[in-house]
Amino acid sequence: METAFSITVTLNLKHKKLPYGKFSLGRDKVSSMEIFSMLKGRGGSEHSCSIQMDLTQEITGLPVPIGMIHCSLEELKENVSVISREIFRIAQLEEGEIIPLK
Repeated sequence: METAFSITVTLNLKHKKLPYGKFSLGRDKVSSMEIFSMLKGRGGSEHSCSIQMDLTQEITGLPVPIGMIHCSLEELKENVSVISREIFRIAQLEEGEIIPLK
């Protein structure tokens, strides 16, 4: 069964959600969960205007939500840095498999 993990960045606006970014984390659940746990933000209820980051597991193409946080613009900046550093570490230093976005 094909499985892949990703983090999606979404703007929650007054009357709609606007997904605008996605990071592929590969196929390893443990490392994906570790990366998501490093991110700054808060869980809980949705705010009317906020930035949301969702950890999703795709199983044979169907997305299954695993985790969600809401973050500020400053936290988003730090989170993008953490995700980029960890993807680089996994792909380059550990020679792990990161699935390219389609």
